[in-house]
Amino acid sequence: MLTTQTACEEDRLSIDVSDINVELEIERVDQIWPKWTPVSFRNEHPQLIAEHGVLYKNYVEDVLNLGKVNDTNLFDSIRRFTIHQDIQQVFAEVNRVFSDLSAKDDELTDAWKHYKFYFPDRNIPDHLTCVGGFYAPFFVNENGVGICLEFFLGSNCKFYDYLQWPMYQRNRMTPSHLSPWLMKGWLETDYPQPSLESNLLQEIVHQGKIYYCLDAIFPQVADSIKIGYTAGEMQWAQEHETMVWTHFIDNELLFNSEPSLKGKFVHDGPFTVDLVKESPSRMGHFIGWQMVRQYMDKQDVVSLVGLMNTPAENILKESNYKP
Repeated sequence: MLTTQTACEEDRLSIDVSDINVELEIERVDQIWPKWTPVSFRNEHPQLIAEHGVLYKNYVEDVLNLGKVNDTNLFDSIRRFTIHQDIQQVFAEVNRVFSDLSAKDDELTDAWKHYKFYFPDRNIPDHLTCVGGFYAPFFVNENGVGICLEFFLGSNCKFYDYLQWPMYQRNRMTPSHLSPWLMKGWLETDYPQPSLESNLLQEIVHQGKIYYCLDAIFPQVADSIKIGYTAGEMQWAQEHETMVWTHFIDNELLFNSEPSLKGKFVHDGPFTVDLVKESPSRMGHFIGWQMVRQYMDKQDVVSLVGLMNTPAENILKESNYKP
């Protein structure tokens, strides 16, 4: 059974957000820092602290570990970082790929409008872009999100060769993945993973909820981008959905909370452990996503707040999931 997003789902999620007011400003720290002199640092660094507070502090102190944000010698540390031969090349490539962020700004503004439509009581976070020394794609706190642009330079980027990163990771390290995966990370801070004692059903339905939120926030984005599969991996997942679900049922896996067992179906990797090597990783996430879609198809109103607060067992029962 093919399980791409149906026309009916797309219609339900095609909403008008033009009247929702979101004013998004992305601070380009990646373009500011390389240009600093001692004079411009004294003028602009306090402004970044004032405007971006804890988020900027996290970047300086936690991501780059350059010292305290108010250290008197911080400019020297920043300068050593930005003129390091290898890091200079990263800054140059980031500036080449992301010389103009206006398209991403529009894309993210539209995404946050959709987010605000479904989560009206939530605030829109502060944004900054930076070079994080390959620390992590994003760093997040309750008020802001930092985007490390070196993680989205394209799957063939030479830096990823140097770092010997596997292709299953590199295939989703492209500019097209930036916005959906930023929103995925933000949603996962809003709604954290279940506890270690959770069973496989609870874990895969939780991820299914996150991906359904991405359906609603990015109604025109391909499923493969949202879940981070190649086209071939997406096709395999769609064509083998029934087989994987049967494996779960026949082996009584859904209510098993053994961490090593759950990890086989939810952890990242070149393929899903216990399935064939042609499978993409995280097939549990894919199954949870399709289950949530079937559940939401039966709801009169698309309420993402309601969805996120619905127990996994209810979703399994009410979806009548049968791929």
